[in-house]
Amino acid sequence: MKAALLAVLLTAGLASAQTLPARNTADVGPRGSWSVGVFNPLRFSPLEGVEFETHPLTFFVAPNVDARVALLRSSLRLTAEAGLSLPTFGLRLTKGYLFPLWATSDNDIGWMLIPRLGLVLSGDASPRGVWTVTADAAFRVKLGPNSAAPLNTYAPLEVLLAAPLTGLCTRVGGAYDHALTRRLRVRGEVNLYLTGSQGDLFVSGRDVGALASVSPLIATAHVGLDLAVFRHSRVTLGVLWANSDQGATRLTVGADGYSERQRVRSNDFLPTLDFIWAGL
Repeated sequence: MKAALLAVLLTAGLASAQTLPARNTADVGPRGSWSVGVFNPLRFSPLEGVEFETHPLTFFVAPNVDARVALLRSSLRLTAEAGLSLPTFGLRLTKGYLFPLWATSDNDIGWMLIPRLGLVLSGDASPRGVWTVTADAAFRVKLGPNSAAPLNTYAPLEVLLAAPLTGLCTRVGGAYDHALTRRLRVRGEVNLYLTGSQGDLFVSGRDVGALASVSPLIATAHVGLDLAVFRHSRVTLGVLWANSDQGATRLTVGADGYSERQRVRSNDFLPTLDFIWAGL
């Protein structure tokens, strides 16, 4: 661990004197620019003001592509986003894992398309800081019979699969990215998601009805650091907090002295780490 950290710090000394730019903003890279991470999407700008992105890790089992077009490029930057994905085959590969009861079942994930539309607005809060506001929505277009249902599990996975499994995933969010030094940036982000119906709460395998329906609201927050390595590349590390209704309950004692089960929302904390290559 110490050796890896030392290698990163030594490599950072090779970074350019140019300040590391903010990422995940409304800015669209110049023509010919590109970037790709282990978990971050592949981005490429074939034309000035136009950018395409896809997730290489999932592309061959769940084809996906997003287009980003700069609508306003001044002190305020406004970018429109539109995308399309076909997640069916990738989800079917998880039948014995994400859907363990379906391993020997006739239930299956139907063919579907997931269109996505969004707007991203960014502005300069200072010479070192950039703020960003995002709004987007993804929804499911069924192409045949479908047995897909919500997992009611960890929030990050619920957000990722909300559109395919619930039919809808909308988001509003805000972020602030600040350069601490030329090679180090700190970024904070908060998002509020509204998914399609998450279904009713099940207790001991029994549906307890609509009075105990699972909330479709999911909130997340992320704080991370970006460290420049080489000229255009960076290491990112941080922590993600997510709050969601996973059907959990807590035993409480009321004023009358009797115990009762009370619904509570769940909190998940996950570390994040990535290396993003970039070039012009």
